[in-house]
Amino acid sequence: MGLSIQEQLLNAGLVDKKQVKKADHDKRVKGKKKRKAGASFEDRDRLRLQQQQVERAQQDSKLNAERNQQAQQKADQAAAQQLISANRLPVEEGDVSYHYVFDGQIKKILLENDAADRLCRGVLGLAVFNAEVVLIPAETVAKVLLRNKDLILVYNDPAQIEDEYPTDW
Repeated sequence: MGLSIQEQLLNAGLVDKKQVKKADHDKRVKGKKKRKAGASFEDRDRLRLQQQQVERAQQDSKLNAERNQQAQQKADQAAAQQLISANRLPVEEGDVSYHYVFDGQIKKILLENDAADRLCRGVLGLAVFNAEVVLIPAETVAKVLLRNKDLILVYNDPAQIEDEYPTDW
């Protein structure tokens, strides 16, 4: 087997033992520093990985909350539609025109006098069901309002109607 470079240089007389020892010492110190630096790189990598995991977990929880909210909205929409379909009253055309706002436009529906009066007093409400305007009882209106306000077109809440007339005529 051949001699190492250090041994060859020693035999040639180009270096002395002191220089060889110093070179060995410097090599060991450099290796230790490199290992310590490598450990700090590993710590940085581990820390960065933990931060990425925390960020990913936060992002996942945010997405899950959005999905849960969307699912809840769909469930509320379906429940409101089911309430309207179960409690809808037939709209019989009459000679009283009742005006309401739908999609930013003023619309008109012809109702019987009794139905228009009950709609004005807050006993009935107008709702949208499958792109059709239907009458529903006030109890159903209150339940639908809790789930989806957009389905109710008209509801005159009796608690908000002022029946008092001015007394100083």
